[in-house]
Amino acid sequence: MSPQNSSAEWGDMLDEMQRDKEASAGTRKYWQPPSDKEGTFPIRILPPLRSKGEKKFYFKHQIHWVDRIPYECLGQDLVDKNGVAHKAEDCPICSFVKKLYRTSEKNTDGWKLAGELRAKDRYDYRVVVRSTPEQQNDETKPVFFETGSTIFEMLFHIMKETDFGIIVDPKNGRDFNLVKKGLKRQSRYDQSLPSPNVSPIFPDAAKLKAMLDNAMKLDYSSLIEFTSATEMDKGLHAYIGGEPATATKQLAPRPRASEPTGDAEFPDSAKSDDGMPDSASTPGNEDAAIDDILKEFN
Repeated sequence: MSPQNSSAEWGDMLDEMQRDKEASAGTRKYWQPPSDKEGTFPIRILPPLRSKGEKKFYFKHQIHWVDRIPYECLGQDLVDKNGVAHKAEDCPICSFVKKLYRTSEKNTDGWKLAGELRAKDRYDYRVVVRSTPEQQNDETKPVFFETGSTIFEMLFHIMKETDFGIIVDPKNGRDFNLVKKGLKRQSRYDQSLPSPNVSPIFPDAAKLKAMLDNAMKLDYSSLIEFTSATEMDKGLHAYIGGEPATATKQLAPRPRASEPTGDAEFPDSAKSDDGMPDSASTPGNEDAAIDDILKEFN
């Protein structure tokens, strides 16, 4: 483009860039509301899956943000996307943060840098994104949704201290209305609330089973990838100016996209030829079919 191009033409270019970004959103690991829109986005947070031995409806881990890129903290025991158990080890970023806090005065640049780099709690959930006129979603295909502590604390308060109850209950729970105010990095969700109405995830057994089959493929471990302490240290010092900037290229940030792993776990004896539980194939037994499927949840 020539320097004489109007602001409208630059705006057209930015719009095209935004469309390209949204077109690739299907490859992301995490669903999120559109960055350039405000509004209410209803989701259903799924309960833990009994077949996977889960007791919680969320998965907690810690990351460091280095130059706006997330890296798994090395000081935690987690199984990674390859099924390898990572044992907690000394994390160079944690060590650097502790040193900054020890040697910096409160509210100085060093203190603020420590706050920027320290490990942050992240919470991952499996959610059904409800279809709306603006966004047509296949509700039988749950997705991963990740939040920080703010929304998690909100969910904790709702289920422990209000009359809304256990909103992740598969039969007597509630949808959760994410209310987004602000755009992009200025977005806030502090007005989010559960639906006033109690409802099952789906009242239809066929949709419920299809959703559960897909949910079983979403392994939280597929989200986890670690970087070695050596490479993390190089990246850290590149960011703070202690190494050449090219060192950051050697880091392997937590990936944004990959295919989830895992298979649905339904006993063959419980399926009819079309894959549905036998009880669902008889008219009038829809409730029984739903109850059978819900046994896969805690």
